[in-house]
Parts: sequence; structure tokens; C-alpha cells
Amino acid sequence: MNVHDSEKAAFSLSNAGYELTDNPTGADVILLNTCMVREKAARKVYSRISDLKKQLRDQAHINGVKPIFGVMGCVAQAEADRMFERSKDIQLVLGTQAISKLPDLISQLDHGFPRAIDVRLSKTAEFFELGANVRQTKHIAYITIIEGCNKFCSFCIVPFTRGRERSRSVDRIVAEARDLADKGYKEVHLLGQNVNSYGLSGRYHGNNIPDFEKSGEGTFAQLLAKVASESRIPRIKFTTSYPRDFDKSVVQVIDDHENLCEWIHLPVQSGSNRILRAMRRGYTREEYLAKIAFIKNARKDISITGDIIIGFPGETNEDFNETLSLIAEVEYDGLYIFNYSPRPHTPAAAYTDSVPEEVKTERFTKLQELQKRIQMRRYGRYLEQNVEVLVEGRSARSQLDYYGHTRCNKVVNFPASEGIIGEIIKVKITEAKPNSLYGHVV
Repeated sequence: MNVHDSEKAAFSLSNAGYELTDNPTGADVILLNTCMVREKAARKVYSRISDLKKQLRDQAHINGVKPIFGVMGCVAQAEADRMFERSKDIQLVLGTQAISKLPDLISQLDHGFPRAIDVRLSKTAEFFELGANVRQTKHIAYITIIEGCNKFCSFCIVPFTRGRERSRSVDRIVAEARDLADKGYKEVHLLGQNVNSYGLSGRYHGNNIPDFEKSGEGTFAQLLAKVASESRIPRIKFTTSYPRDFDKSVVQVIDDHENLCEWIHLPVQSGSNRILRAMRRGYTREEYLAKIAFIKNARKDISITGDIIIGFPGETNEDFNETLSLIAEVEYDGLYIFNYSPRPHTPAAAYTDSVPEEVKTERFTKLQELQKRIQMRRYGRYLEQNVEVLVEGRSARSQLDYYGHTRCNKVVNFPASEGIIGEIIKVKITEAKPNSLYGHVV
């Protein structure tokens, strides 16, 4: 999502006469795109600005002009004008719905204003739509289908930084996918904080009972089917799914369309019903596992990835053991594990963070070791198998190798000749590593 937002910011600035540069010491504007899901990510903003300032001190600025430092994304949305107080170097603060206003805000600074800010959120805000010919990414493109979140999980700041759910029209989404196909893109990712809420609007009225009204755009499964059948895109993926809204119809559509890829990211966060209630997730362990069963019973072999939060306030050893048992039962192909950190404005920020850091670290390590064993076994299934890979570039670890992703979103490295970037090829897997596969071109 942040990659796509950065694309939008670059395009917005290009319309105002700016060009991208790889050299911060020669930049007129330095814009940091930020995340606030975890405390560590939010703190990085200020340390990154300090690092950039040091570079500017150590190397004379090429233009002899002090660059504008700006911050966009979730940290900008949440902290707003407090950012100016925390760093005297920040002149520009851009909220999550204000990317299109970027040239106007910079113009204010050019006209002598000491700072510029726009952090307004609106359920009726227009979507920033990006044409296929102005993308920063190659071969793989991102398409926003829904923005915002109505869930208000007790630990999550997203509803406060991204606003309420807004769905784009089916016709605009399909037209964007078609345009990308015409320009030669081989894969698209449909994006949303909760893609399963596509076409729905509403809120909770307590007791975990949803009260949704259709927006007229159809369900997410219907959107998937339409994009798959009408876009001519060879590979379609989506993220992120919310377990409560995920249903069997999504799996059925994936089974019915060859270009819908075999990968579902379904974050559970905890295996304990008691912790799930405290998190306000709106589903039980048993309900989650029933949805996992839908996926495992599909005709296609669908990879499942997820998220886990360790050390949520009040998490006991028994709660943690229930998380371990759930992970052992699901057998995720990949798992993002996070130690809990309180986020401002969220209900959980008022809870007593009762799990000591050393206990969080111990649990994190134990969970990581379990997932590593599961993942090695899951990756081992591909040995001597031929898999389809979209070639994305040269490997960072070896100039002799290229890399790409499978349909099930696994990284594959392999030696190959030049001229294959952007192609979909077959690779025979000869080695399974902890987080990737290795093979040779068939």
C-alpha cells in the first residue's frame, strides 16, 4: 500500500515539474512515506530525518538550496501538527487522503509560508487514480479497491489514520486492470485494509453483530470474478483479508478462474478466544479455523500466510500456548510475527501492558522456531516440482541469479540469461531455503 501511495506522490509531484532523484543531497523536496502500525516504524521517521540532515551537512547541497522535508502517510495523519513540534526540520505534513494536494502544499511553502499541512479525512473523499503509463513499478502493479477500515480492533490505529471504508466502483477497477494489461503488466495486486469489506458500508452496533448496507458495487467475490474474467491480466493477487468478513465464495471464485493466484493472507493475531475478544476481532478461534478449512478444501493448492501479535496485554502462558497450537494446526506458508506495542488513540493503549519485554522476546523466539519448522516442511513440498515464476530482477545476493515470485507468492532465485525480466517462466525447484526457493529454468 505504501509503495502504491509513493507512486501516487511521485506522479503528483511530476505534474508540478519535479523529477525523482536517487541523491538526497541534490533534492529540492525530501518526502518520507510512513507507517504507524508499530511503534518502531513511527520512531524511524525522526531518526531518518536526522540521518538525512547529517548527509546534507557532510556533503554540500548541490543546488545550494535547503530542501523541503515532508512527511506523508499514517504517522503524518496521526501526529499532524505535533510533527512540527518534534522536528524543526519538517515543513510539510501530508495526511493519507491528501496526496493529490501535494503540489498545492509545496506551493504554499514556495510563497513564504513556514509550514504546510493537510490531514483532513472524509468518507466522501475522491480516490487518487493512477494511469498505467505513470507507474514506478514494473511488471507488477497495485490497484486500490477500498480504503479505510471500520473494524476498530482495540490495538489498531488504521481506522484513525486511514479513515472509514470507501469502495471504488467496479467499472473503474476493471478499466484500470485492463489498461495495465494493455501496457504489458503481468500481475496486479488488489489492495485494501480489508478487501473483504469491498462494496459494503456500515459499522458495528455492539455484541460483534455487523450491520452492513450494500453500496451497490457488489461483493468482493463478485469483484474478483469480474476482474479475473474481463481484465486479461495473467496473474491476480489481493491483500489484506479480514477473517470475520472472509467467506467461502472467495475460495470458490479463486477455484473458478485460472488467473486468480493461489495465495490468501488471513491474519489471525491470536489463537486464544479470550485475547481475540480483548482485541475486538469479531471472530473466535473456531470460526477462524472453519475459514481455514474452506481454503484447504479448495481444488487449488492455496498458500496461507498470516499475522500474529505476541504479548498483547493480559496474554497468559495458556493464551500463548493456544496460539502455538493454532499455528501448528493451520501450518502457514509464511507468518509475520510482531511484539505488541501500544498505539495512540486505540482502546488497548489504556490497558496495562502486563507482559514483560523479556517474556515477549521468549515467546517470540519460541513461535518463530515453530514457524521455521513448519515453513521448511511447507517449502520442501516444492522440491523437484516445476513452478511458475514472474521474473522481477537480479538477485540482491548474486549477480548470477535472478529472482521472482510464484503464483503462491514465494520468492524463487535461479540462474538465467539476460532478457527475461518481466517474463513468466517455469522453474524446477532444487533447493528449499528458510524463506525462499532455488532452482533452474526449465
